[in-house]
Amino acid sequence: MEINGNTLILIVLILYLFFSSPGGNGVSSKYEYNQIEKLKDHLSSEYQTFQKMSFRDNFRNITGLKLSYQDIITNPSINATYPIAGKDYDNWIHNQTYELLPDEIIQKISTKVWNVSDNNLTNFYPPNITSTLMGQINLVSNNEYSQLRMPVPRYFEPATDFAQDDPPEGDSYFTDWPNYGELHNVTFQKGELSIQITHINKVSDTISGYGKKFFNSQDENWKLLRLRIEFFDKLESEKHTMNPIAIYDIRRGRILSMSQSSKFHSLFSLPHYMSVGGGLDKGDDETIFNETKALINDYWNGSNYIDTLTMGDLDTLYDNALSKCEYTVFLQLAPWNQFDKDQMKKIDEELNWPLGRPVNLTKLPPVSIQSGLLYSPDCGVELQFNDASGVRYELKVKTIRSHILLGLLLFAGQIYLLLCQMQHTNTPSSINKISFYSFSMINLVDGSLATLYLIASSVLPELYLPLILSSFSSFILASIFETRYLISIYTSQANERGVSIITLLRGNAENNDEERVTNADIPDDASIGASLYGRFFFSLIIFTFLILSSTSWPRKIRMTFEYICIIILNSYWVPQIFRNVIKGLAPRRERRRNNSPINRRQHQTPLLWKFIIGTTIIRTVPIVYVFTYSSNIFRHHRDPRFVVFLSLWLLFQLSIMYSQDILGARWFLPQHSIPEGYIYFKPVSLAHLAKHEGASKHTADCAICMSEVPVYIEEAEETHNIDQHSYMVTPCDHIFHTDCLENWMGYKLQCPVCRTPLPPI
Repeated sequence: MEINGNTLILIVLILYLFFSSPGGNGVSSKYEYNQIEKLKDHLSSEYQTFQKMSFRDNFRNITGLKLSYQDIITNPSINATYPIAGKDYDNWIHNQTYELLPDEIIQKISTKVWNVSDNNLTNFYPPNITSTLMGQINLVSNNEYSQLRMPVPRYFEPATDFAQDDPPEGDSYFTDWPNYGELHNVTFQKGELSIQITHINKVSDTISGYGKKFFNSQDENWKLLRLRIEFFDKLESEKHTMNPIAIYDIRRGRILSMSQSSKFHSLFSLPHYMSVGGGLDKGDDETIFNETKALINDYWNGSNYIDTLTMGDLDTLYDNALSKCEYTVFLQLAPWNQFDKDQMKKIDEELNWPLGRPVNLTKLPPVSIQSGLLYSPDCGVELQFNDASGVRYELKVKTIRSHILLGLLLFAGQIYLLLCQMQHTNTPSSINKISFYSFSMINLVDGSLATLYLIASSVLPELYLPLILSSFSSFILASIFETRYLISIYTSQANERGVSIITLLRGNAENNDEERVTNADIPDDASIGASLYGRFFFSLIIFTFLILSSTSWPRKIRMTFEYICIIILNSYWVPQIFRNVIKGLAPRRERRRNNSPINRRQHQTPLLWKFIIGTTIIRTVPIVYVFTYSSNIFRHHRDPRFVVFLSLWLLFQLSIMYSQDILGARWFLPQHSIPEGYIYFKPVSLAHLAKHEGASKHTADCAICMSEVPVYIEEAEETHNIDQHSYMVTPCDHIFHTDCLENWMGYKLQCPVCRTPLPPI
C-alpha cells in the first residue's frame, strides 16, 4: 500500500497524541511540579497532625477545620490563621463552639436524622448497600445561618505566564466575593435527589490504578463508600453535584459524608463528626473515633494517598473550591429487621456469586434512607429529605440483563424481516420502488444503538457480555444488511430523471421518453458503497455525540430534543408514501386483473406487509416500555400521552400506505399530476422494426440470447395476438426478451448493446 506524505504526517500526529504524555502524574511544567510538591507536603503535614489527635482534641492546622461556627458568630471577619488567639485546642465537645455546625443543626441530627434511641443496637442493617437511591429533597434554610470563612491556599492557582516557576504563597478567601453566597446556593424550594452509592473495597497504591487490594481491617463493622449526590429542580435548570467519600457504620445504619476541595480537607474530620448528635452509650464516642480513624489510616496507607496524587486531583480540588459549596451529609439507613446477620450474609453471597442458595431475592427490600440532612458550612444552606430508596445494584443489573436479552430478540426479528424484504425485492426494478430515505432513518437509529451499546459495555463491566452482543447484533443489522440494501436502492435510482417530489407538486402530465435517454455513466457499487459508508459513519458519530451531550442539558431542552428526535425518526414511512406516489403503484384490483406472472411481478407492492407491520411493532415496543413502565432501566419519566400520540402517528402512516395498496398510490392526487415511468411493454412500428434484421418475419433479434423475438406491430394485424409483456423495448430502441432483459437488469441498469442507462421497470 502506498502512503503519501500527508497521510504519513497524519499518522505521526495521531501516534503523538496517543502516546505522548507529560508524565504519569500529569505534570507538564516546573510550576505544576512545584504545585504538586506543595500539595503533598501540605497533606503530609496535616496527616501528621491528624495522627496525633485524640477524640478529646480539637482540630488545629487543618484546611477548612480551623474555624468553628461560634468563631464566625463572634467575629464574622475572622481569618483562619493558626493558631487563633483564645481558641481552645485541647478539648472537643459536640456543639457549635468546636464544630462547623450550628447548635440547631446538631440538634436536628440527634432528633430527626440519626437513630439515637437505638443504643442497644437491636436493628440489623445490610452490609452491602450498593445502589442508586431516588427521592425528593426540600430546602429548609438558605440565609438563616452565617457563612464560614474557608481560605484556599494560593499555590492551587494556575500560572499567570509561562515564565512563572513558583506558585504564590498565602491564602485566598472566596467567601469574600460579593456574589459568592448567591453564585452556588440552592434557589429552589423542592427538588429531586439522586444518591449513587458504591463501596470502596479495594484500592491501588500506584498512579496507574493496577494491582488493587483490600485495605479495610474492620470490614464487618465499617465500610468506606463513594457517593455521587445530585439534587436539582424538576426542570434541571439548577443542578448540584458532588462525589465525596463516606463512612458507613453498619451496626447503627449511619452514613457520614463530607465534600472535599482545596478549601476543605474533610478526610481528617470524619472520625470526629461520626458521633455528632450524641445519644450513644458512655465511651461509644471515643470508640467510634478510634475505629473510624483506623479506617482512614487503612485507606491512606493502602492507597499510598500522597504518592498517587496527580495534576488532575489538584485541578479537581481547586475547581470544587471555586465552583461549589462544601457540604456535610448525614444519612440514616432504614433497617432490614426481617433478616438476621446470617441471612443477610447469604443474600450478599448469592447476589455476588449466584449458586442457587435458598434465599428469596424477589422479596428483597430496597436500600432506603429514611432521613437525611445536608448542610453547607461556607454557604449556610440546609436541606432535608426522607424516604430515598432504590434496589440493590446486583438486582438492577439482573433486571437490565434480562431486558437487554429481550432486546436481542427484537434485533433478531428485525434481521429476519429485513432478509424477507430483501428477497422480495431481488431485482433493480423492484428495489427501485423503495424509498432510500426511509431506510436511511431506520439505519441511523440502529447504528446509533450499536455505538451506545458499545460505549455502555465499557462503562458497565457487569453487563459486558449482553451489551457487546447487542452492539454486535445492531452493528451487523445496520452496517451489513441495511447499508447493503441502501447501496442497492441508491444504485437503482442513480440515473432516475424527471420524477421527483418537485415534479409531484408542479404537476406534469407529459411523458417524453426521449428525455430519459442519457449518456451519463452509472456509478459502480464500490464507489457508491464507499460514499454511503462514509456518510453512514459520519452521521453516526454526529448523532451519537448529540445523544450523549443531551444527557447533560437542562431537562426542558433535553425533553424537547428527545421528543422531536423520536417523532422524526418514527416518521420512517413518510418518505415511502411519497415514493409510492412517484412510482405510481396501480390499485390492487387492477394489478390482479392480469393473471400473467410477468405482469404480477412488475406491479407487486414494494414492501412486504409483514415487514411493514413487524418493523413498526419492533421499533415501537422499546418506546412504549420507556415511556409507560415506571421502573424502566433508564429511570425515564412516564408519559403515556406521548405514547398514544406516537402510536396514532404511526397508525396514520400505515393507513395511508394501506390505502395506496388498495386504491392506488395516487388516489388522493389529481389525475396525471406527475409523469408516468418509462413503459418497456409497448407495440412496435414497422419503421422501428426496420432497424432490426428479421423485420420481414415480424421479429427482432435479442442480443442477449441471440434468438428471435416476436413483437406486436401496430400495422400488422397478424401480430396482435402476441403478448406485449413477452418482450421489452428500451429507450434506445433495442428489443429483448422480457426474461433476458430482466435478468440482465438484475446485474446492470445499462443496455447490453449500447451501454445507455436504463430506467427501472
